Amino acid sequence: MLENARLKVEHGVIRTFHARRGRVTKNQIYALENYFSQFELPEGPWDFKELFGTKNIYFEIGCGSGESTIGFAKANPDSIIIAIEVHRPSISHLVENAHNEGLTNIRVAYSDGVQVLRDWVSDKSLSSIFAFFPDPWPKKRHNKRRLFRSEIVELMLKKLKPDGQIIAATDWAEYGKQMLEVLPNSKLSIRPSWRPITKYERKGLAAQREIMEIISQN
Repeated sequence: MLENARLKVEHGVIRTFHARRGRVTKNQIYALENYFSQFELPEGPWDFKELFGTKNIYFEIGCGSGESTIGFAKANPDSIIIAIEVHRPSISHLVENAHNEGLTNIRVAYSDGVQVLRDWVSDKSLSSIFAFFPDPWPKKRHNKRRLFRSEIVELMLKKLKPDGQIIAATDWAEYGKQMLEVLPNSKLSIRPSWRPITKYERKGLAAQREIMEIISQN
């Protein structure tokens, strides 16, 4: 029964990469089976005007369990936030919580954020891009896998409106310095009022690491 449910869920999601599945509980399968379709976007490329009219579109790469996604959606009911995540249990948490909160301005894709940004998002269409606590890839030989490297920042900037922003956070000081170097017009900021302290942030604080909030203006 559980295996059949898992297969059914997979037929409805974007498969453009090797997803991080993780162990999915029966409750998570239930959430995916019953709530995912409420928030799922069709395969792209996307025409935001056709999908959402004149609403501002925000894009979150690696939304995790969706704590920030939910916070933003509640604080900005007239905007749309598109949340991308490769970890299936996390997506299940997001759609279940979004359903329980009655939120209608969240859309999700179970896929790779950079790939979606590159292939499915039109240039100059996003109001902001969010990336909170992306994997720091702390070993030097793995630095090339980081989200905030020159070629991906270039891609992000192409997708932003002329006055768009990139908003990020990390608890890894060396990565924060790299973000400040590669993001144009960037500076340290404060945590947005709508963003709760997330699971990854709590881990960083427990390890007594400084949280760096960074904002970049296009």
